[in-house]
Amino acid sequence: MSPIEFFFDTLLVLVCLGVIAFSALAVKKLYQGQR
Repeated sequence: MSPIEFFFDTLLVLVCLGVIAFSALAVKKLYQGQR
């Protein structure tokens, strides 16, 4: 595997984790706002 492919794979994973974390925070805020 070339370094460039490894770099893009790592970037993709980081982006996915960021989106998941952001979604979790958004859901948590909405859930707390409803109570």
